[in-house]
Amino acid sequence: MAWSFSYFPGRRLRVPRRIVSRWADAPVIRKGLLVILTVLGATALSSPNASAQAGRLEISGVPAFLNRDLQRLLPAEAEPQSLFEANRQARRAASILSQLLESEGFYAARVTPFAEDGVQLRRGVRVEAGGLFIIGSSTISFLGPPPEDEIQTALSKLLDGVATGAPAQAGPILATEDAILRRLNGAGYADASADPVDALADGELQTLDLTFRLKAGRKVTLGPVRIEGAQRTRTEFIEDMIPWAMGETFSPERLEELRRRLGETGLFNAASVRLDPAPADSSPGTVVRGVEVELAEAKNRTFTLGGSASTSEGFGLNAGWELRNARGRGETFAIEGVAANLQRRLETSFSRPNFGHYGRLLRVSARIEDLETDAYLQTGGAISAEVEDQITGRLRASLAIEAGYSRISNPQVRLAGASRRDVTSLGATAAAEYIGVRDILDPTNGVRARIAIEPALIRDGSLIGVTRLTGEASVYSDLGTPKIVGAARVRIGSLAGANGAPPDRLFFAGGGGSVRGYEHQSLSPLSETGLEGGRSLAEISLEARWRTSERLGLVAFVDAGAAGQSQRPPFDEMRAGAGLGVRYYAGFGPLRADIAVPLNRRAGDASVQVYVSIGQAF
Repeated sequence: MAWSFSYFPGRRLRVPRRIVSRWADAPVIRKGLLVILTVLGATALSSPNASAQAGRLEISGVPAFLNRDLQRLLPAEAEPQSLFEANRQARRAASILSQLLESEGFYAARVTPFAEDGVQLRRGVRVEAGGLFIIGSSTISFLGPPPEDEIQTALSKLLDGVATGAPAQAGPILATEDAILRRLNGAGYADASADPVDALADGELQTLDLTFRLKAGRKVTLGPVRIEGAQRTRTEFIEDMIPWAMGETFSPERLEELRRRLGETGLFNAASVRLDPAPADSSPGTVVRGVEVELAEAKNRTFTLGGSASTSEGFGLNAGWELRNARGRGETFAIEGVAANLQRRLETSFSRPNFGHYGRLLRVSARIEDLETDAYLQTGGAISAEVEDQITGRLRASLAIEAGYSRISNPQVRLAGASRRDVTSLGATAAAEYIGVRDILDPTNGVRARIAIEPALIRDGSLIGVTRLTGEASVYSDLGTPKIVGAARVRIGSLAGANGAPPDRLFFAGGGGSVRGYEHQSLSPLSETGLEGGRSLAEISLEARWRTSERLGLVAFVDAGAAGQSQRPPFDEMRAGAGLGVRYYAGFGPLRADIAVPLNRRAGDASVQVYVSIGQAF
């Protein structure tokens, strides 16, 4: 929304709100301004009452509070080589000044460019700002059938931003018109539009009376949905994602919600949701209009390959294969394998989205694995079933049941011929997770948090019960800059129940993903036979991430943590590590390389640890 304005003292003018043709393709500055940046060069700005300065464009009479805007809008010009060029620069600056002053409510301003030849060329603009116009009145007028009375009442409340006595600035007027149209759209008037605002100026009173002229159009209710482009995908799967009922009043948010849901499935390269065109019949009343969903399906098979390396954990390679939309309802069948110094694992899973209703995911999986750490050796497998519900757009909750068998031994005791432990378990996990970030691999703003409670029955010669509780939260902020991100993470855990829990139920600290600068699991309790897991955990991490270019970044970090023998998180036993890292921002996410040193080094601790992996540390 914008309008051109000319003011003549002593006359009342009805001025249509328009953007003149020479502004048509230029960006409009909002934030209280209606200024079109058509100046290719610009001028250095002197103070409002500046005297002549050789080699500079002279500007005088501008209200002081606009100086910063002028400095931004009028950068330095080249020194003019002729009187003609000096005149051109002055006129160009005068045009910008006129538009700026009008947008700020100085509709009676007089702006006079000048250029003079002498020992040196002088050029500039003299301004007589006049008084600041204020809003005299603001009303809404409907060009055609008006909406319901309650909608008109709601629209009238939106005029508070341009209330009587407020400065007659362009920004609030633009924002008010946008808000009125959004409110009309949200009330079902899909074709609502606005004609140029009528602005009636009174030069004597220095007021501006506004009339927002609206065309509401016909109210729309949503009819049948047509789906185009679905080849492998079943129509009923898409219909289950529709967030409105037949005959519901149109809302642009509803259509956008369906488009978002389709995009989140990962099944489509493109998805558009459009309201059918308005019928030729323009008679008043409600009209039913269908919705067209147009899809472009993505490839449904994916192969992934990744790796990691660190001085304490060695090398690792992981590969995966995924078949999506296997039966036309968004199902995913996946196989993942990991081969690393500390772990070998093969896992298969089947997931079904919108199980029972939209937002519920069913996942069934089975795995076999072989773990080899300094604390324990474990070989076994497990099967599990999980149901996850999307409570809100950012909050989800899950419940899982898992049954497993494992053979566990201590790497030190095993050499002495001690017997192994054969462990069977039946456990459940109830978890809630809040995801308030846009990019999980590289978050820049927001919060992530997760809490989980995991009760389990374990048979290891005798039957025991344990309950594991963990909580983790991460906070991210760009600190008001486009290149720097501050990140912080806290993780705590506690294990309740009988003694004798197997190592995979205990807590370990140290290494990548925990406390960098220390070897894997090395910040865990010690016994006569070596490392053993703890019944509690406390970890804290701080990072400063600096994006130096589109592809590269630097990171400084401090980690601290420990696993303790008691159920109380061992804050007093925490050890810290610090370091620097490099990030390479690939198309799928950042690749990271970190080097860290222990700040509370013990005898036997290495002086430096190196970590290489995919994604940010947290």
